[in-house]
Amino acid sequence: MNYIKVVTTYPTGGTLLPNAFVDHYMIRANGEYIKVYIYLLRMVSEGANFSIPCLADVLELTERDVARALKYWEKESLLKISQNHGEIQSIELLPVPGHAKPVLETEDSSPASSAEESSISGAEAIPAMKTLSPSELQKKSEDERFSYLLYVCEMFIGKPLTCSDMNILLYLYEDLSMSCELIEYLVEHCVSNGKKSFRYMQTVAINWYEENITTVDEAKAHSKNFKKEYYSIMRAFGLNQNPAPIQEQYMKQWLEKDAFDLSLIIEACNRTINAINKPSFPYADTILKQWKDNHIRTVEQAKSFYQRQKSPKTFMNANASQPVHNFKQRDYDFDALEEQLLKKQFSDEIREN
Repeated sequence: MNYIKVVTTYPTGGTLLPNAFVDHYMIRANGEYIKVYIYLLRMVSEGANFSIPCLADVLELTERDVARALKYWEKESLLKISQNHGEIQSIELLPVPGHAKPVLETEDSSPASSAEESSISGAEAIPAMKTLSPSELQKKSEDERFSYLLYVCEMFIGKPLTCSDMNILLYLYEDLSMSCELIEYLVEHCVSNGKKSFRYMQTVAINWYEENITTVDEAKAHSKNFKKEYYSIMRAFGLNQNPAPIQEQYMKQWLEKDAFDLSLIIEACNRTINAINKPSFPYADTILKQWKDNHIRTVEQAKSFYQRQKSPKTFMNANASQPVHNFKQRDYDFDALEEQLLKKQFSDEIREN
């Protein structure tokens, strides 16, 4: 695993948030970016190392979210990222200036900057979300189209919108430049899938923004392609049917929250069938949880993980004069032992539930 060292040339005095950060940077950044920056301050105060997967797990974000946040703060000149062969080696937190950079500052289009950006998990900086006061939101609601959007969203949600909800809608409408029609479809799509949280809708909207989805037809096509991943998982289990709601919950967890690659999920499905000779979403979930705990993100890493367990361990006798007893070496099937462990974990989870 690639561990990243966080350093700084100025004393932090513990996890101390500079006033200039609060006054000029925090208000303009979204919550995920702020969480990452504060955690970096926590790391540097102890001189601790960390990895992107560990940070994602601690903050309950995806690795892509973390990479996006790092790129954002680098663009804001609050940190400097040092890389070697495309991997982050260290992050230096820079002194926070008294004034933030102009919002309209353009992206550096030099070849070096483009290469650096693409190397951080392909992350691109997205517009920061600003928070308006109730009186400012009242003025924004005088926009006829935005006012209609607020009304439609209230109908979908079934309750009045909070200031936080309206700020997120305004972020989609103004900063992400989404049309009212696209936002309306987004809300309808999320609510129909049992998700009424505007924070969840914001996450989906950012994903669409990164995928350059600008119309309802493109969003529907994207959703259809996403469903294809469900059916790929179902086929890996040998199931030729529509997924049940509980099965969709597992797949949403794996694909969206845990951000597992489809190939890795299918590998877990295959190992499930080999282990218990039947499809089981809870059993596959046990495998994927183990891989997540061990920061396994690719099929190659999973195979290497099991291969390391198979590697024989040899011990040198420190005293050559001691008699050596010849014991017959046992051959262990580490795959079988691994399956037994997973079955036990799976059975324990079933009993607990």
